This record gives sequence, C-alpha cells and structure tokens, in this order.
Amino acid sequence: MKKLRVTYCAVVLIFTAFVGISTFAQQEPQTEKQALVMKFRKLTGADNVMLEINVSFEDIKNDLIGSVDSDKELTDSQKQELRKSAVDAYNRLDQQLKDFLNDQPKITPISEAAVFQVYDQAFTEAELKELIAFYSNATGQKALKFLPTLSAQVQQSFQSMLLPKVQDFITPKIKAEGEQLKQKIQDAKTKKP
Repeated sequence: MKKLRVTYCAVVLIFTAFVGISTFAQQEPQTEKQALVMKFRKLTGADNVMLEINVSFEDIKNDLIGSVDSDKELTDSQKQELRKSAVDAYNRLDQQLKDFLNDQPKITPISEAAVFQVYDQAFTEAELKELIAFYSNATGQKALKFLPTLSAQVQQSFQSMLLPKVQDFITPKIKAEGEQLKQKIQDAKTKKP
C-alpha cells in the first residue's frame, strides 16, 4: 500500500479548545510569557479558539479498492465482495482517525502549543503587556467591537464606489461586443454554403 498521504478535502474534523487553557496549564508550569498570552487571549475573546483540520483518506480508499480491482485472478463476484471489505477497512481507518483527533486530552495541548507559538513569534513580553493595557481600557474595548466588522465595512464601501465605475467602463464594451456578435451571426446566415 502506498505511504499514507493526508490530503485536504472530505472528512472535516472540528475541535474546540474551550478547556484548553486549563488543560495546558495543568501539564507544565507557565512561563511569564505564556501567562501574558493567556491573559491577552482572554481579554480579546481569543481564548476560545476554533481549530479545524481537513483530512481525507480517499487516496487510501482508492488504493484498497484498486488492489482488489487490479487482481486478475479474482472473479467478478469475488471482487465485488472484496471491494466491500476494502470499504470496511477504509471506514475503520476513518473512524480511528476521527477518534484520535477528537481525543481532547491528546489534542488540546497540541492546539494550545500551536496557539502559543503564533503569539510567541508575533509579540514580545513588552508588547503583550502594552496590548493588555490597551485592550483593558474603553478605547481598546471599542476597538475589539469594531475590528471584526472592519473588513466587511471596507468591502461594502469599496464595492459601492467601484461598481458604478465598472458599469461605466464595461457597458459600452458589452454593447460593442454584442453588436459584433450579431453581425457575425447575420454574416453566417447570409453566407450559407
């Protein structure tokens, strides 16, 4: 069987690190920076991280079925029965993977380590302290409410400004192309072989 290849698509496994902070904290003593990251995440509402991993064993399923289908010594009825066994094997593998990824005691520390790594690379301890101070005041809280809507607001404003310009630009071109096509159709009708 080919080496296991994890590809993006079919099985979507979502797990949430709601209890991650306490689980992660229980496993090893926190550094000051980890404590700052935790405080910043809690303050900004980023302590409930939704992590998603998309994996598919479709290539493994296809390999299993392919090994049955390519065997020239098997009859069609044997192949049909063995295809079912191949699908059953795939289903067992798929369930085992789901069970592994849904095992919170194993996965939560990994997710918390990944989250900390991102914050650790992005911010120094001094920067985290400044951010915590900022988001602890009224202006910071206002920014927290505003920032999630910023992208949508900019997109909406941009579209309302751009669409009239796009229409002004493309409308005469559409008309010209349509006229050319009508002329070609007319020419084709009069040219009959």
